[in-house]
Amino acid sequence: MEIVSWNVNSLRSRAQLVEAFLAEVRPGVLALQETKTSDAEVPWNLFADAGYEVAHLGAGSSAGVAVASRVGLERVQYGFGGEHGSPFDEPRLIAADCGGLRIVNVYVPNGRTMGSAHWQFKLAWLELLRVELELELAETDELVVVGDFNVCPTPNDLYKPSKRNRNLVSDDERAALARVFDLGLVDLARALHPDDPGYTWFSFTPGFLEANKGYRLDLALGSVPVRQRTVSCEPLLAWRRPRGQLTPSDHVPLRLSLG
Repeated sequence: MEIVSWNVNSLRSRAQLVEAFLAEVRPGVLALQETKTSDAEVPWNLFADAGYEVAHLGAGSSAGVAVASRVGLERVQYGFGGEHGSPFDEPRLIAADCGGLRIVNVYVPNGRTMGSAHWQFKLAWLELLRVELELELAETDELVVVGDFNVCPTPNDLYKPSKRNRNLVSDDERAALARVFDLGLVDLARALHPDDPGYTWFSFTPGFLEANKGYRLDLALGSVPVRQRTVSCEPLLAWRRPRGQLTPSDHVPLRLSLG
């Protein structure tokens, strides 16, 4: 089965691109982040016509997550379990059972500026995610966690490792993400391709994509049994380039293939 994670940077703006992707790639599951779309604005027919069920959590112009599946969509959870007030109720997490797997799709807060209130929220959000995933792992050993984590896990995950002590690459953010890994979750792309940069985000600055000046912000994590089934985990760079009149997202789809 193939699972694709993609920060689409507005489902409303890129509905045609998503439609083309589903027709050409045909993953079993497509997990979208940053849909920037309310539930009422989701192009439900687009997914249905392609043979996908879809669950979406969104409020409008920011954040938003979705899971589209043609291998079943059950036990959908919208947001963190339990009661959480603002800002932890933002539409940044959705989970579902798809094809025998528990899939958790996340859009981690960006953090904006190191030390700011937004950045502190990001660290707290990652800790709440760790607690959420610990509960998921108590229920299943077939867990996949995908999404835009807005953290480069190591200095090797950005084109300019000398950048330090700033948002996306700080020691505190990496430590918070490491606590998620410590639950027993494997960074699947790194496990399979330790020497491949595998960048998933590129600035629209001319030449950055061509020169492979990127960041690895989009991850696929798996429990140990999922790691044992993993065949490949790779960014689909072709979808970062313009396709006719269709403008790409700044993020690359990340495809996980399981045997």
